[in-house]
Amino acid sequence: MTQRPYIIVNVAQSLNGYISGKAGRRVVISSPEDMVRVHELRSEVDAILIGSGTVIADDPRLLVDQNVVQSAIPPVRVILDRSMRAKPSSRVFDSSARTIVYTGGNRVDSRKCEIRTRDDQGLQIHNILQELHDDGIGKLLVEGGKTVITQFIEERAIDEFYLYIGDVIIEEGGLKLFTPGFEIRNIIKTVRPFGMGVLISLDPYHLQRLWKTQVKDT
Repeated sequence: MTQRPYIIVNVAQSLNGYISGKAGRRVVISSPEDMVRVHELRSEVDAILIGSGTVIADDPRLLVDQNVVQSAIPPVRVILDRSMRAKPSSRVFDSSARTIVYTGGNRVDSRKCEIRTRDDQGLQIHNILQELHDDGIGKLLVEGGKTVITQFIEERAIDEFYLYIGDVIIEEGGLKLFTPGFEIRNIIKTVRPFGMGVLISLDPYHLQRLWKTQVKDT
């Protein structure tokens, strides 16, 4: 039986349902209060996982803001980059925390990280999660984007799912997390005002079932 870390998904979207602008343009959606919550979440996990698209679009460092939470050991940064698209100069490769890249490519360059080259089977989410579990990663935070979160939904490998809706409108043509859209009213666990937005906790089990019946099979 495949073992995996405890998995938390966290994503922010605009009032009109977009998580980024046209062509992946980065848009700041989270309020200052929500960013504090995100850094608190990061301080509670062993690793943070994103895809190469997020590295390219947002150039994040994936660290814990020490002004928010004093964390002695930064979480491991895990990057899914099948084709080695992320630039070696990306901030996630700044050596300030252990960084693991899962890729199908064999290019070697100056990036400061652990490169794990795997075949198609090895790059499947359940196999990556098994490896991370074996590495001692007990709790994993997934910060997006759409492609990565979709893989976790389809794998049914989510234990907590947080959706922050900010007070932002993004132009038509941006990227939506759920395409086609579907009614989430019946899978909401909690909803509360948070900063200038709303924080929603979704039931992962019912989200994954709804995804299979109403989205994936559409």
